[in-house]
Amino acid sequence: MRSYETIVVLDAGLEEEPIEQEVNTIEQIITSHSGEMVDTERWGNRKLSYEMNDKRQGYYTLFRFNSEPDVLDELTRVFKLNENVLRHIIKRVKKHHVANQVEADKQKTESKES
Repeated sequence: MRSYETIVVLDAGLEEEPIEQEVNTIEQIITSHSGEMVDTERWGNRKLSYEMNDKRQGYYTLFRFNSEPDVLDELTRVFKLNENVLRHIIKRVKKHHVANQVEADKQKTESKES
């Protein structure tokens, strides 16, 4: 299995429930293709650098997962067909840094307290 990260920009005009459904759908696609979810970060609404489909804001979500390369084709197909997805990017990473970031944050806070 390989490690991947994908950032998906959803339409910020959606209510909370449809956004949650979209996030769950993406996670289900990954796990149904024998993938493994490592982490999902919901960054929330942010202003876009430029207008996309007459939208000025998007709901950003970062997915970290491990899977075989064949799941990428399915994800890309689903993203292109979904009208609520404004943009997406899938990137292969060498290693997920979720645990390392938590340890680094702890060390920073400990050094500030000293």
